[in-house]
Amino acid sequence: MADSTLVEVDNLHFLRGERPIFSGVDLAIPKGRITAIMGPSGTGKTTLLKLIAGQLTPDEGRIRVAGEDVHRLSRQALFRMRRRMGMLFQSGALFSDLSVFENVAFPLRVHTELPEQMIRDVVLIKLQAVGLRGARHLMPSELSGGMTRRVALARAVALDPDLIMYDEPFVGQDPISMGVLVTLIRSLNSAFNMTAIIVSHDIKETLSIADHVYVIADGRVMASGSPSSLRDSEDPRVSQFIRGKPDGPVPFHYPSESFADDIFAASETP
Repeated sequence: MADSTLVEVDNLHFLRGERPIFSGVDLAIPKGRITAIMGPSGTGKTTLLKLIAGQLTPDEGRIRVAGEDVHRLSRQALFRMRRRMGMLFQSGALFSDLSVFENVAFPLRVHTELPEQMIRDVVLIKLQAVGLRGARHLMPSELSGGMTRRVALARAVALDPDLIMYDEPFVGQDPISMGVLVTLIRSLNSAFNMTAIIVSHDIKETLSIADHVYVIADGRVMASGSPSSLRDSEDPRVSQFIRGKPDGPVPFHYPSESFADDIFAASETP
């Protein structure tokens, strides 16, 4: 692994049942940069994040983070490695019975032995970074969707991780909240010198902050490069996805037998 690479995915194969999700994926995630993983729905982008975090095990190939083979680590070593990772889940995944302050403090209490005064200072610094220091006493039920995502972001960076993974960070956000999140992701990455992986369907916002992009389809890397190179790509599959064209080589329908055969098979159950 090159010194400038934090995450290396080598010949990754992964199946769900008999259905292949990945069939030989290779990725190199550079340190200190924002890398986007994009592609049509159902191509396994969230699954890839779980594989990198060691929540799932590949059927073939390997994943290395900071030179360590994730799926050969002991349980204790994997736990230590995860301390260096932050994760922003699609839903935010805040603990509903904990206040904003306690949600952000949670990873500090679990993974460190810092005194309470220092935990308080770190939590306030992280909440200040996302603009919600004044909301520290609120409960998750009192937050808007955009505020929930920002609290989750503060929690994700509480331990100053080397790597932070964003799973669809812009889903369900209004234009203002989306703009705030785009700015926060870029500024936090710069301020804390983190490496970021973003999985997202929001092409405009993601391409505006990504340094490098991988487009995954049919179990493989379909294209990779800078945002500008993908916008100018003449590959019809890339063009269809980036421009949101309804018709093209990437099919809308899940693979199936012919519709005529299916609809007239009245005696069969679904």
